Amino acid sequence: MSSSSKAGLINRRTLLGSTLAGINLAALGSSTTARAELGKKPSKLVVLGDNASWKGTILQDAIPAFKNDTGIDVEYVQLPIDALVVRCRAEMSGQEPTSFDIVQMGSSMVGWMHAYVEDHNRLLASAAGKHASDFDMGDFSPRTIDAVSVDGKLCGIPYRGTIYILHYQKELLEAAGFSSPPSTFAEFQAAAAALTKSGAPLRYGLGTCARQGPAISNHFTPFLLSSGGSFYDLKTRKIMIDTEESISALEYYADLITKHRVMPPEAVTWEWDEIIANGQNDRYAMAVTLNATGTLLNKSKASKTAGRWGWTVVPGAQKREQTKSMFFVWSFAVPSASKNKEWAFEFIQHITSKEWARRSMEKGNASARLSVLTDPEIVEAYGWTAAAAEQMKTAEPNPNDANWPSLELDLRTGISSTLQGQTTARDALQTVADSWRRKFNRLRL
Repeated sequence: MSSSSKAGLINRRTLLGSTLAGINLAALGSSTTARAELGKKPSKLVVLGDNASWKGTILQDAIPAFKNDTGIDVEYVQLPIDALVVRCRAEMSGQEPTSFDIVQMGSSMVGWMHAYVEDHNRLLASAAGKHASDFDMGDFSPRTIDAVSVDGKLCGIPYRGTIYILHYQKELLEAAGFSSPPSTFAEFQAAAAALTKSGAPLRYGLGTCARQGPAISNHFTPFLLSSGGSFYDLKTRKIMIDTEESISALEYYADLITKHRVMPPEAVTWEWDEIIANGQNDRYAMAVTLNATGTLLNKSKASKTAGRWGWTVVPGAQKREQTKSMFFVWSFAVPSASKNKEWAFEFIQHITSKEWARRSMEKGNASARLSVLTDPEIVEAYGWTAAAAEQMKTAEPNPNDANWPSLELDLRTGISSTLQGQTTARDALQTVADSWRRKFNRLRL
Protein backbone atom coordinates (compact mmCIF):
# COMPACT_ATOMS: atom_id res chain seq x y z
CA MET A 1 0.00 0.00 0.00
CA SER A 2 1.33 3.46 -0.90
CA SER A 3 2.12 6.01 1.80
CA SER A 4 -0.63 8.26 0.44
CA SER A 5 -3.19 5.43 0.75
CA LYS A 6 -2.13 4.78 4.31
CA ALA A 7 -2.42 8.45 5.09
CA GLY A 8 -5.93 8.47 3.67
CA LEU A 9 -6.96 5.59 5.88
CA ILE A 10 -5.47 7.25 8.94
CA ASN A 11 -7.23 10.51 8.17
CA ARG A 12 -10.57 8.77 7.76
CA ARG A 13 -10.15 6.91 11.03
CA THR A 14 -9.17 10.14 12.77
CA LEU A 15 -12.37 11.80 11.56
CA LEU A 16 -14.40 8.87 12.82
CA GLY A 17 -12.61 9.18 16.13
CA SER A 18 -14.12 12.61 16.74
CA THR A 19 -17.56 11.05 17.18
CA LEU A 20 -16.81 7.68 18.74
CA ALA A 21 -15.43 7.24 22.23
CA GLY A 22 -12.05 5.68 22.74
CA ILE A 23 -10.63 6.56 19.31
CA ASN A 24 -7.59 8.75 18.88
CA LEU A 25 -4.34 8.88 17.01
CA ALA A 26 -2.66 6.87 19.72
CA ALA A 27 -4.78 3.92 18.61
CA LEU A 28 -2.89 4.06 15.33
CA GLY A 29 0.51 4.06 16.95
CA SER A 30 2.68 1.17 18.03
CA SER A 31 1.21 -2.26 18.62
CA THR A 32 2.06 -2.17 22.31
CA THR A 33 0.50 1.26 22.87
CA ALA A 34 -2.56 0.47 20.81
CA ARG A 35 -3.26 -2.81 22.53
CA ALA A 36 -3.42 -1.09 25.86
CA GLU A 37 -6.73 0.25 24.57
CA LEU A 38 -8.14 -3.22 24.06
CA GLY A 39 -8.89 -3.77 27.72
CA LYS A 40 -7.93 -6.65 29.99
CA LYS A 41 -6.22 -9.37 28.00
CA PRO A 42 -7.83 -12.81 28.30
CA SER A 43 -5.73 -15.93 28.66
CA LYS A 44 -7.71 -17.64 25.91
CA LEU A 45 -10.13 -16.90 23.09
CA VAL A 46 -12.57 -19.51 21.78
CA VAL A 47 -13.62 -19.68 18.12
CA LEU A 48 -16.67 -21.70 17.07
CA GLY A 49 -16.75 -22.92 13.48
CA ASP A 50 -17.49 -25.78 11.12
CA ASN A 51 -15.29 -28.83 10.58
CA ALA A 52 -14.44 -28.33 6.90
CA SER A 53 -10.79 -28.65 5.91
CA TRP A 54 -10.14 -25.14 4.53
CA LYS A 55 -8.88 -23.73 7.86
CA GLY A 56 -5.42 -25.30 7.73
CA THR A 57 -3.60 -21.98 7.67
CA ILE A 58 -5.63 -20.62 10.59
CA LEU A 59 -5.09 -23.68 12.76
CA GLN A 60 -1.50 -24.50 11.88
CA ASP A 61 0.04 -21.09 11.26
CA ALA A 62 -2.07 -18.02 12.09
CA ILE A 63 -3.15 -19.10 15.58
CA PRO A 64 0.42 -19.90 16.71
CA ALA A 65 1.54 -16.53 15.29
CA PHE A 66 -1.24 -14.75 17.19
CA LYS A 67 -0.25 -16.48 20.42
CA ASN A 68 3.40 -15.59 19.88
CA ASP A 69 2.41 -11.98 19.23
CA THR A 70 -0.12 -11.54 22.06
CA GLY A 71 0.39 -14.38 24.52
CA ILE A 72 -3.27 -15.41 24.08
CA ASP A 73 -4.21 -19.04 23.46
CA VAL A 74 -6.88 -19.66 20.84
CA GLU A 75 -9.11 -22.73 20.87
CA TYR A 76 -10.95 -23.51 17.62
CA VAL A 77 -14.02 -25.66 18.28
CA GLN A 78 -15.10 -27.37 15.05
CA LEU A 79 -18.56 -28.86 14.51
CA PRO A 80 -20.48 -30.28 11.52
CA ILE A 81 -22.36 -27.43 9.88
CA ASP A 82 -25.82 -28.46 11.11
CA ALA A 83 -24.55 -28.86 14.66
CA LEU A 84 -22.79 -25.49 14.37
CA VAL A 85 -26.05 -23.76 13.47
CA VAL A 86 -27.94 -25.45 16.34
CA ARG A 87 -25.33 -24.43 18.91
CA CYS A 88 -25.12 -20.88 17.60
CA ARG A 89 -28.89 -20.45 17.77
CA ALA A 90 -29.03 -21.87 21.29
CA GLU A 91 -26.22 -19.78 22.77
CA MET A 92 -26.48 -16.53 20.84
CA SER A 93 -30.20 -16.09 21.46
CA GLY A 94 -29.86 -16.71 25.19
CA GLN A 95 -29.37 -14.32 28.08
CA GLU A 96 -25.92 -15.49 29.16
CA PRO A 97 -22.53 -14.69 27.60
CA THR A 98 -21.60 -17.09 24.82
CA SER A 99 -19.02 -19.79 25.54
CA PHE A 100 -17.20 -18.65 22.38
CA ASP A 101 -15.67 -15.24 21.61
CA ILE A 102 -15.67 -15.48 17.80
CA VAL A 103 -18.11 -17.26 15.52
CA GLN A 104 -17.58 -18.47 11.96
CA MET A 105 -20.62 -17.27 9.98
CA GLY A 106 -21.75 -18.38 6.53
CA SER A 107 -23.57 -15.89 4.33
CA SER A 108 -26.75 -18.01 4.46
CA MET A 109 -26.63 -17.70 8.27
CA VAL A 110 -26.55 -13.90 8.20
CA GLY A 111 -30.33 -13.71 7.77
CA TRP A 112 -30.91 -14.80 11.37
CA MET A 113 -27.51 -14.31 13.00
CA HIS A 114 -27.33 -10.55 12.30
CA ALA A 115 -29.45 -9.85 15.38
CA TYR A 116 -26.89 -11.51 17.65
CA VAL A 117 -23.56 -10.13 16.43
CA GLU A 118 -21.83 -6.79 16.81
CA ASP A 119 -21.92 -4.15 14.09
CA HIS A 120 -18.42 -4.59 12.73
CA ASN A 121 -18.47 -1.08 11.27
CA ARG A 122 -18.40 0.09 14.87
CA LEU A 123 -15.65 -2.35 15.77
CA LEU A 124 -13.60 -1.16 12.80
CA ALA A 125 -14.08 2.47 13.79
CA SER A 126 -12.95 1.83 17.35
CA ALA A 127 -10.23 -0.71 16.57
CA ALA A 128 -7.11 -0.06 18.60
CA GLY A 129 -4.88 -2.96 17.73
CA LYS A 130 -2.03 -3.86 15.44
CA HIS A 131 -4.07 -3.85 12.22
CA ALA A 132 -6.23 -0.79 12.86
CA SER A 133 -4.43 1.65 10.58
CA ASP A 134 -4.10 -0.43 7.41
CA PHE A 135 -6.78 -3.12 7.49
CA ASP A 136 -8.32 -1.78 4.23
CA MET A 137 -11.96 -2.84 3.98
CA GLY A 138 -11.88 -1.52 0.41
CA ASP A 139 -9.93 -4.65 -0.49
CA PHE A 140 -13.17 -6.67 -0.28
CA SER A 141 -15.57 -6.52 -3.23
CA PRO A 142 -18.94 -4.79 -2.69
CA ARG A 143 -20.76 -8.07 -3.43
CA THR A 144 -18.78 -9.81 -0.70
CA ILE A 145 -19.58 -7.06 1.80
CA ASP A 146 -23.26 -7.17 0.79
CA ALA A 147 -23.32 -10.90 1.49
CA VAL A 148 -22.40 -10.31 5.14
CA SER A 149 -24.46 -7.16 5.71
CA VAL A 150 -28.07 -6.47 6.70
CA ASP A 151 -29.58 -2.97 6.46
CA GLY A 152 -26.15 -1.35 6.55
CA LYS A 153 -24.93 -3.43 9.49
CA LEU A 154 -21.66 -5.21 8.76
CA CYS A 155 -22.18 -8.53 10.51
CA GLY A 156 -18.70 -10.00 10.07
CA ILE A 157 -15.34 -9.72 8.32
CA PRO A 158 -15.04 -11.89 5.17
CA TYR A 159 -12.39 -14.59 5.14
CA ARG A 160 -13.41 -17.07 2.44
CA GLY A 161 -15.34 -16.50 -0.78
CA THR A 162 -16.35 -19.64 -2.64
CA ILE A 163 -17.89 -20.14 -6.04
CA TYR A 164 -18.54 -23.25 -8.11
CA ILE A 165 -16.52 -23.79 -11.29
CA LEU A 166 -15.80 -26.73 -13.59
CA HIS A 167 -12.64 -28.68 -12.73
CA TYR A 168 -11.36 -31.10 -15.37
CA GLN A 169 -8.31 -33.23 -16.09
CA LYS A 170 -6.97 -31.66 -19.27
CA GLU A 171 -5.11 -34.58 -20.82
CA LEU A 172 -7.93 -37.03 -20.17
CA LEU A 173 -10.43 -34.73 -21.85
CA GLU A 174 -8.19 -34.31 -24.89
CA ALA A 175 -7.54 -38.07 -25.10
CA ALA A 176 -11.31 -38.64 -25.08
CA GLY A 177 -11.61 -36.45 -28.19
CA PHE A 178 -12.49 -33.05 -26.73
CA SER A 179 -10.28 -30.14 -27.70
CA SER A 180 -11.89 -27.79 -25.16
CA PRO A 181 -13.86 -28.18 -21.95
CA PRO A 182 -17.66 -28.57 -22.28
CA SER A 183 -19.65 -25.33 -22.35
CA THR A 184 -23.23 -26.69 -22.56
CA PHE A 185 -25.17 -29.40 -20.76
CA ALA A 186 -25.17 -31.59 -23.88
CA GLU A 187 -21.38 -31.29 -24.25
CA PHE A 188 -20.94 -31.91 -20.54
CA GLN A 189 -22.97 -35.12 -20.68
CA ALA A 190 -21.12 -36.32 -23.78
CA ALA A 191 -17.72 -35.62 -22.22
CA ALA A 192 -18.73 -37.35 -18.99
CA ALA A 193 -19.85 -40.44 -20.90
CA ALA A 194 -16.64 -40.58 -22.95
CA LEU A 195 -14.45 -40.08 -19.87
CA THR A 196 -16.33 -42.79 -17.97
CA LYS A 197 -15.80 -45.22 -20.85
CA SER A 198 -12.10 -44.43 -21.21
CA GLY A 199 -11.50 -44.54 -17.46
CA ALA A 200 -13.38 -47.78 -16.75
CA PRO A 201 -13.56 -49.46 -14.37
CA LEU A 202 -11.99 -47.19 -11.75
CA ARG A 203 -12.35 -43.63 -13.05
CA TYR A 204 -15.72 -42.03 -13.81
CA GLY A 205 -16.44 -38.93 -15.83
CA LEU A 206 -17.92 -36.88 -12.98
CA GLY A 207 -17.70 -36.45 -9.25
CA THR A 208 -20.23 -34.71 -7.02
CA CYS A 209 -21.48 -34.55 -3.43
CA ALA A 210 -24.74 -36.52 -3.46
CA ARG A 211 -25.10 -37.43 0.20
CA GLN A 212 -28.20 -35.96 1.83
CA GLY A 213 -26.19 -33.43 3.79
CA PRO A 214 -25.03 -29.80 3.64
CA ALA A 215 -23.17 -30.19 0.32
CA ILE A 216 -25.93 -31.77 -1.78
CA SER A 217 -27.99 -28.66 -2.55
CA ASN A 218 -24.90 -26.52 -3.18
CA HIS A 219 -23.58 -28.95 -5.79
CA PHE A 220 -26.94 -29.01 -7.56
CA THR A 221 -27.37 -25.22 -7.52
CA PRO A 222 -25.02 -24.39 -10.46
CA PHE A 223 -27.13 -26.67 -12.68
CA LEU A 224 -30.32 -25.11 -11.33
CA LEU A 225 -29.19 -21.54 -11.99
CA SER A 226 -27.62 -22.33 -15.37
CA SER A 227 -30.96 -23.80 -16.46
CA GLY A 228 -32.78 -20.57 -15.60
CA GLY A 229 -34.25 -22.05 -12.42
CA SER A 230 -34.13 -20.60 -8.92
CA PHE A 231 -35.30 -21.04 -5.33
CA TYR A 232 -37.75 -18.27 -4.46
CA ASP A 233 -37.96 -14.48 -4.53
CA LEU A 234 -36.73 -13.08 -1.22
CA LYS A 235 -39.07 -10.08 -1.39
CA THR A 236 -42.30 -11.48 -2.86
CA ARG A 237 -41.84 -15.08 -1.62
CA LYS A 238 -42.79 -16.33 -5.06
CA ILE A 239 -41.59 -19.94 -5.22
CA MET A 240 -39.60 -20.94 -8.30
CA ILE A 241 -38.13 -24.28 -7.27
CA ASP A 242 -40.97 -26.09 -9.10
CA THR A 243 -40.85 -24.18 -12.39
CA GLU A 244 -40.18 -26.09 -15.60
CA GLU A 245 -36.64 -24.70 -15.68
CA SER A 246 -35.93 -25.96 -12.15
CA ILE A 247 -37.48 -29.35 -12.81
CA SER A 248 -35.49 -29.82 -16.03
CA ALA A 249 -32.30 -28.97 -14.14
CA LEU A 250 -32.88 -31.70 -11.55
CA GLU A 251 -33.93 -34.19 -14.25
CA TYR A 252 -30.68 -33.55 -16.11
CA TYR A 253 -28.55 -33.70 -12.96
CA ALA A 254 -30.18 -36.91 -11.68
CA ASP A 255 -29.92 -38.62 -15.08
CA LEU A 256 -26.16 -38.22 -14.94
CA ILE A 257 -26.00 -40.61 -12.00
CA THR A 258 -29.12 -42.81 -12.42
CA LYS A 259 -29.44 -43.13 -16.22
CA HIS A 260 -26.09 -42.37 -17.81
CA ARG A 261 -24.08 -43.68 -14.85
CA VAL A 262 -21.21 -41.27 -15.31
CA MET A 263 -20.69 -40.75 -11.57
CA PRO A 264 -19.27 -43.23 -9.04
CA PRO A 265 -22.19 -45.00 -7.33
CA GLU A 266 -20.70 -44.19 -3.92
CA ALA A 267 -21.03 -40.47 -4.67
CA VAL A 268 -24.31 -40.71 -2.75
CA THR A 269 -22.08 -40.88 0.36
CA TRP A 270 -19.78 -37.98 -0.58
CA GLU A 271 -19.53 -34.70 1.28
CA TRP A 272 -16.89 -31.95 1.14
CA ASP A 273 -13.94 -34.11 2.21
CA GLU A 274 -14.90 -36.99 -0.07
CA ILE A 275 -15.07 -34.87 -3.25
CA ILE A 276 -11.52 -33.74 -2.50
CA ALA A 277 -10.12 -37.15 -1.55
CA ASN A 278 -11.66 -38.92 -4.55
CA GLY A 279 -10.39 -36.28 -6.95
CA GLN A 280 -6.93 -36.66 -5.47
CA ASN A 281 -7.20 -40.43 -5.96
CA ASP A 282 -8.30 -40.16 -9.62
CA ARG A 283 -11.84 -41.44 -9.06
CA TYR A 284 -13.30 -38.89 -11.48
CA ALA A 285 -12.15 -36.70 -14.38
CA MET A 286 -14.48 -33.69 -13.99
CA ALA A 287 -16.44 -32.00 -11.21
CA VAL A 288 -18.49 -28.86 -10.73
CA THR A 289 -17.38 -27.98 -7.23
CA LEU A 290 -15.80 -25.28 -5.08
CA ASN A 291 -13.10 -23.11 -6.61
CA ALA A 292 -10.54 -23.70 -3.86
CA THR A 293 -10.83 -27.47 -4.33
CA GLY A 294 -8.52 -26.84 -7.28
CA THR A 295 -5.63 -26.14 -4.91
CA LEU A 296 -6.08 -29.42 -3.06
CA LEU A 297 -6.46 -31.40 -6.29
CA ASN A 298 -3.68 -29.79 -8.26
CA LYS A 299 -1.02 -28.78 -5.73
CA SER A 300 -1.36 -31.03 -2.69
CA LYS A 301 1.39 -33.58 -2.07
CA ALA A 302 -1.42 -36.02 -1.20
CA SER A 303 -2.92 -35.75 -4.70
CA LYS A 304 -2.15 -38.43 -7.28
CA THR A 305 -3.65 -36.11 -9.91
CA ALA A 306 -1.57 -33.04 -9.03
CA GLY A 307 -0.62 -30.95 -12.05
CA ARG A 308 -3.32 -32.43 -14.29
CA TRP A 309 -6.24 -30.05 -13.70
CA GLY A 310 -7.72 -27.15 -15.61
CA TRP A 311 -10.66 -24.89 -14.83
CA THR A 312 -13.44 -23.03 -16.57
CA VAL A 313 -16.95 -21.77 -15.89
CA VAL A 314 -19.94 -24.03 -15.30
CA PRO A 315 -21.66 -25.19 -18.53
CA GLY A 316 -24.83 -23.38 -19.55
CA ALA A 317 -28.00 -25.28 -20.40
CA GLN A 318 -28.00 -24.51 -24.16
CA LYS A 319 -25.13 -22.03 -24.49
CA ARG A 320 -22.08 -20.92 -22.53
CA GLU A 321 -23.56 -17.50 -21.80
CA GLN A 322 -26.14 -19.13 -19.54
CA THR A 323 -23.44 -20.15 -17.07
CA LYS A 324 -24.28 -19.32 -13.45
CA SER A 325 -23.12 -20.37 -10.05
CA MET A 326 -23.87 -19.60 -6.46
CA PHE A 327 -21.29 -17.86 -4.33
CA PHE A 328 -20.90 -18.13 -0.58
CA VAL A 329 -18.96 -16.08 1.92
CA TRP A 330 -17.58 -17.30 5.21
CA SER A 331 -16.82 -14.52 7.64
CA PHE A 332 -15.76 -14.26 11.26
CA ALA A 333 -17.91 -12.31 13.69
CA VAL A 334 -17.97 -11.13 17.28
CA PRO A 335 -21.16 -12.21 19.08
CA SER A 336 -22.93 -9.44 20.97
CA ALA A 337 -22.69 -11.69 24.05
CA SER A 338 -18.95 -12.28 23.69
CA LYS A 339 -17.01 -11.63 26.89
CA ASN A 340 -13.92 -10.35 25.08
CA LYS A 341 -15.15 -8.21 22.19
CA GLU A 342 -12.06 -6.08 21.60
CA TRP A 343 -9.56 -8.92 21.72
CA ALA A 344 -11.91 -11.12 19.69
CA PHE A 345 -11.95 -8.48 16.98
CA GLU A 346 -8.17 -8.18 17.18
CA PHE A 347 -7.96 -11.90 16.38
CA ILE A 348 -10.42 -11.54 13.49
CA GLN A 349 -8.36 -8.71 12.03
CA HIS A 350 -5.26 -10.84 12.42
CA ILE A 351 -6.55 -13.86 10.46
CA THR A 352 -8.30 -11.73 7.80
CA SER A 353 -5.35 -9.38 7.27
CA LYS A 354 -3.66 -9.20 3.88
CA GLU A 355 -0.69 -11.24 5.08
CA TRP A 356 -2.74 -14.18 6.33
CA ALA A 357 -5.27 -13.91 3.50
CA ARG A 358 -2.45 -14.49 1.04
CA ARG A 359 -0.86 -17.29 3.01
CA SER A 360 -4.22 -19.04 3.47
CA MET A 361 -4.29 -19.87 -0.25
CA GLU A 362 -1.51 -22.40 0.32
CA LYS A 363 -3.79 -24.75 2.27
CA GLY A 364 -7.01 -24.65 0.32
CA ASN A 365 -8.65 -21.33 1.17
CA ALA A 366 -10.30 -19.02 -1.37
CA SER A 367 -9.42 -15.62 0.02
CA ALA A 368 -12.10 -12.95 -0.01
CA ARG A 369 -9.50 -10.21 -0.57
CA LEU A 370 -9.26 -8.80 -4.09
CA SER A 371 -5.56 -7.98 -3.73
CA VAL A 372 -4.89 -11.69 -3.20
CA LEU A 373 -7.11 -13.04 -5.98
CA THR A 374 -5.77 -10.59 -8.58
CA ASP A 375 -2.10 -10.90 -7.64
CA PRO A 376 -0.29 -12.18 -10.78
CA GLU A 377 1.78 -14.59 -8.71
CA ILE A 378 -1.36 -16.07 -7.13
CA VAL A 379 -3.10 -16.34 -10.50
CA GLU A 380 -0.13 -18.18 -11.98
CA ALA A 381 0.43 -20.40 -8.96
CA TYR A 382 -3.14 -21.58 -8.40
CA GLY A 383 -4.69 -21.54 -11.87
CA TRP A 384 -8.37 -21.59 -10.86
CA THR A 385 -8.62 -17.91 -9.87
CA ALA A 386 -9.19 -16.70 -13.45
CA ALA A 387 -12.14 -19.07 -13.95
CA ALA A 388 -13.55 -18.06 -10.56
CA ALA A 389 -13.28 -14.37 -11.47
CA GLU A 390 -15.17 -14.97 -14.72
CA GLN A 391 -17.81 -17.07 -12.97
CA MET A 392 -18.36 -14.37 -10.36
CA LYS A 393 -19.73 -12.04 -13.05
CA THR A 394 -22.96 -14.04 -13.23
CA ALA A 395 -22.97 -15.64 -9.77
CA GLU A 396 -25.87 -15.37 -7.35
CA PRO A 397 -25.63 -15.58 -3.56
CA ASN A 398 -27.42 -18.21 -1.55
CA PRO A 399 -30.57 -16.77 0.06
CA ASN A 400 -29.62 -14.39 2.87
CA ASP A 401 -32.79 -15.29 4.70
CA ALA A 402 -33.55 -16.31 8.28
CA ASN A 403 -35.81 -19.10 6.97
CA TRP A 404 -33.36 -20.56 4.44
CA PRO A 405 -31.86 -23.24 6.76
CA SER A 406 -35.29 -24.84 7.25
CA LEU A 407 -36.22 -24.51 3.58
CA GLU A 408 -32.91 -25.95 2.46
CA LEU A 409 -33.51 -29.11 4.49
CA ASP A 410 -36.60 -29.77 2.35
CA LEU A 411 -34.53 -29.26 -0.79
CA ARG A 412 -31.86 -31.70 0.38
CA THR A 413 -34.52 -34.38 0.73
CA GLY A 414 -35.96 -33.69 -2.73
CA ILE A 415 -32.58 -33.79 -4.46
CA SER A 416 -31.50 -36.93 -2.61
CA SER A 417 -34.66 -38.89 -3.40
CA THR A 418 -34.28 -38.01 -7.09
CA LEU A 419 -30.57 -38.88 -7.27
CA GLN A 420 -31.31 -42.27 -5.74
CA GLY A 421 -34.12 -42.95 -8.21
CA GLN A 422 -36.83 -42.99 -5.54
CA THR A 423 -38.95 -40.29 -7.19
CA THR A 424 -39.07 -38.10 -10.27
CA ALA A 425 -37.60 -34.63 -10.33
CA ARG A 426 -41.06 -33.17 -10.91
CA ASP A 427 -42.66 -34.91 -7.94
CA ALA A 428 -39.67 -34.15 -5.71
CA LEU A 429 -39.58 -30.42 -6.43
CA GLN A 430 -43.36 -30.05 -6.27
CA THR A 431 -43.21 -31.64 -2.82
CA VAL A 432 -40.48 -29.19 -1.85
CA ALA A 433 -42.53 -26.25 -3.16
CA ASP A 434 -45.64 -27.40 -1.27
CA SER A 435 -43.64 -27.60 1.96
CA TRP A 436 -42.22 -24.11 1.38
CA ARG A 437 -45.71 -22.68 0.78
CA ARG A 438 -46.95 -24.19 4.05
CA LYS A 439 -43.98 -22.73 5.90
CA PHE A 440 -44.45 -19.30 4.33
CA ASN A 441 -48.15 -19.37 5.23
CA ARG A 442 -47.40 -20.45 8.79
CA LEU A 443 -44.87 -17.66 9.13
CA ARG A 444 -47.24 -15.26 7.34
CA LEU A 445 -44.58 -14.31 4.81
